[in-house]
Amino acid sequence: MRPNMLSYHSRHWKENARGRADFGSLLFSAPDHFDMSNGPDRKLSIHSAAFPDIGTSLLGVTSSGHEIDLADDKYLTVMIPTRGRTHVHMDRRKSVIEEGAALALGPSERWTRVEKGNRRDFRANLVKISLDAAPVRHILPVVAGDPVLPIAPNALAGFKALMDYLFRDLASPMPTLIHRPASDLFAALVLEHIRMLFLTGMDEIIDDTPRHALVGRAEDYMVAHLGEPLTVPIMAEALGVSVRQLQDAFRQSVGQSPWERLTAHRLDRARRRLLAGGGPSVTAIAFDCGFSHLGRFAQTYRAAFGEAPSTTFRRARAHSNAIRTDATQSG
Repeated sequence: MRPNMLSYHSRHWKENARGRADFGSLLFSAPDHFDMSNGPDRKLSIHSAAFPDIGTSLLGVTSSGHEIDLADDKYLTVMIPTRGRTHVHMDRRKSVIEEGAALALGPSERWTRVEKGNRRDFRANLVKISLDAAPVRHILPVVAGDPVLPIAPNALAGFKALMDYLFRDLASPMPTLIHRPASDLFAALVLEHIRMLFLTGMDEIIDDTPRHALVGRAEDYMVAHLGEPLTVPIMAEALGVSVRQLQDAFRQSVGQSPWERLTAHRLDRARRRLLAGGGPSVTAIAFDCGFSHLGRFAQTYRAAFGEAPSTTFRRARAHSNAIRTDATQSG
């Protein structure tokens, strides 16, 4: 049996009168220096969800304030403060990240200090991406001399919402994302968000593949693999084209992105399954159709069909039970 793709850890440290715990043991990496800022009620919490198959870890950090000095040569790191402020010094370059902004860094030596916001503990989401992980190599930008990498600001809100959903689910009494196939599907969603985060208009080689023919092949591939952890790069590779070619073909032929069409096909299959009353639950049907984010599934389903998936499912089950009852009574 394959192990779970997702591992989750939640660690907390709070200073108390009995002495200081080793807050450094909570950290994701081994820094050259780490210390909590002076002041009362010092605390640090780190939630970490690691997806080893895609070389990516998502972290949620809450801190009363700290500073860290490290040399990172293996990861691309994205810092997304959601409360408070982050100061980053690299050689002679200084950056300040406010709430709602982000900073993407390639391998570098850096000193970082985080501060509270409005007298409330600092909070941030972090993405740690291994540069050695094959699944992400073709969606990451080239890391050259400048460690600061451009990112797409309009992708930040979606990434933050994705991480909020992930950590709420993992902290719940009965998480759905910790086991396969949900963890595999969610990992594909993480990869798609990473791709969108670094989608900053970089050109790719375009060939003269007929767009309508390419879209037809892509749609056939989607329908045949709906329940699998697909990403746009995976589909492009399977079809022998670049991501840019696939994106352009869909935009110009159907006015949607490949991901939007994939979601539409998954919704249609889920609708048919729910109307048939098949499957043990709405959650099981969602996973079977390729959805891992149950909140987004419910939202997009309602927008498409005017009702919640649970409503469709209950109505179909009631109809099936009524037919069976009539058949039994007639017999």
